[in-house]
Amino acid sequence: MVAEHLVLVETVLPLHERHGRRVLAEALQPLWPLVPLPGVRAEGFGGEPASSTEPSEVKVLGIDTETTGLAGGTGTAAFMVGVAEAGPDGVRLRQWLLTAFSGEAAMLAEVERSLSSADLLVSYNGKTFDLPLLRDRRRLQRAPALPELPHLDLLHPTRRLFRAVWPDCRLATAEQRLLGLSREDDLPGSEAPRAWRDYLAGGPPDDLGRVLRHNALDVLSLLLLGPALTRALQAPAAFRADPLAAADIWERNGDRGRALAVLEDSRAQLDTRGELELAWALRRVGRWSEAKKIWERLARDGCPEAVERLAKYHEHVCRDWSRALEYAARLEDGPEVRHRRDRLKRRLGTPQGRLDFS
Repeated sequence: MVAEHLVLVETVLPLHERHGRRVLAEALQPLWPLVPLPGVRAEGFGGEPASSTEPSEVKVLGIDTETTGLAGGTGTAAFMVGVAEAGPDGVRLRQWLLTAFSGEAAMLAEVERSLSSADLLVSYNGKTFDLPLLRDRRRLQRAPALPELPHLDLLHPTRRLFRAVWPDCRLATAEQRLLGLSREDDLPGSEAPRAWRDYLAGGPPDDLGRVLRHNALDVLSLLLLGPALTRALQAPAAFRADPLAAADIWERNGDRGRALAVLEDSRAQLDTRGELELAWALRRVGRWSEAKKIWERLARDGCPEAVERLAKYHEHVCRDWSRALEYAARLEDGPEVRHRRDRLKRRLGTPQGRLDFS
């Protein structure tokens, strides 16, 4: 017991210990491009220089709470907070458990100390639920606010990459699909409040022990899901991830070369929207002929965006105004399209019934 009505359960797990099909040592792998932080960037993608800081120097803290309910508001509190961090000597797991509400201030103070020493916070829906809850409870204690850390909420990249192919994006689903973890004798999170209340009422601690195990698995999974998602970003086809989402994440982090490589490697999976994005990526690096072939194929299938791209390509790149007008004539009528057609007709010398001073 670290304070009155507050119990700390602390475990150090060796890096070779398995978590599903993965080993805990993978928690030390870099998180680039999920997190644009110094020291979490991998080498060599798209010709970008790697950070000189080793990935292990960035302290990543996984956090998850078990609460008295999901209704929100001041009536909801965390009765357990679990945090885990990986280091060269293993994964340190700490779980604080309230044995009465009067221990809440001490628990939040312990959480504050843990956050203060971290570089990056990792959660699953923590930006929406766990952290706002802890901050609200800290505010009710009239204590200093919790530190504002860079925060990677893994729910969001998971949804972007897999919502089209998974039945849902719950943490348990992500664990099964990416980590190969199937929980046995796991107490559902919805049962945790009841197990804690029963314990406080003098009931047996068996179910509370299952809550501790459930929370521990959650937090350990957080440390491994980030590296698993980075692998999916590097090879989305192998993970059945959305290649457009993967390419967009690379693009947003400044690696256009890797974004293009992802789209090319996933070409067989691309729909019309994906083909258009691939053509646009090829155009950005000057591979016009390859982009043109994609647009022509899509245009034959009646894709208006491809027709528009070809009209612009023949006008501005090839300066073949006759061909550009052929494509512009296929576009749906509107002010911008009429302006384009008129401009092309003027360039071709087609009579317009008025003098052209442009």
